[in-house]
Amino acid sequence: MLCCMDREMMLTFSGQCVARLDTSLPLRLALAPFHRFFDANVHKEIEKDRLCIEYAADAFEKKLNRSDINLHELFEMTIEIDNAFLRSLANPLFPFEVKFDDLAEIRKRRMLSFITLVFDLLGNWHDASPLAVVVQRTYTEERYRVLLHEILHLYNVETRLLGDAIALPLPVGRVRDRFAEKLFAAMERTAENIARTYAREVFSTCSSSDIKPVSPQPAQS
Repeated sequence: MLCCMDREMMLTFSGQCVARLDTSLPLRLALAPFHRFFDANVHKEIEKDRLCIEYAADAFEKKLNRSDINLHELFEMTIEIDNAFLRSLANPLFPFEVKFDDLAEIRKRRMLSFITLVFDLLGNWHDASPLAVVVQRTYTEERYRVLLHEILHLYNVETRLLGDAIALPLPVGRVRDRFAEKLFAAMERTAENIARTYAREVFSTCSSSDIKPVSPQPAQS
């Protein structure tokens, strides 16, 4: 369920970003060469999110604490997905020179956000309740919104860092840099809207009578 939710959220996020940029003719012209990269990058991120969610869920089922999760191992696993993505976009005219160590801090922060989400929700998922009910058991609407926004914001930052790795001739590179600024601004505005919308939808899905109280879960480090 979490993987499905993330996939839907990321695809909605991607569609809204493109639509926001498409309102301006100059940006629309600049968007075309980058559209394949942007779309493929979102699908690549969905795959990495699934890996992180399943990795955290497996750790929870093994009764590990969240602090026991090996972030370095998980990070190395995501690099394999990144490398496959970069190979699919390989072009001798537009080389990719990605130093993954430069992405490590941001990516690991995003991983920790997913680990928090998985452990918090699974700690309250004791029955066949739908995801929305479990979220309401676990978070306030504001806390859930903040967590979703954090996940999207960190994706935006990493995407910008990854985009900077594309080496382009100077005239084209200047266009890319100007476009990247507009793209990042659009992604940040969209992240705020998506997080607010998804949190609001979850907390309006079920009435309070549908939510069974649960005993507080012991804090895990």
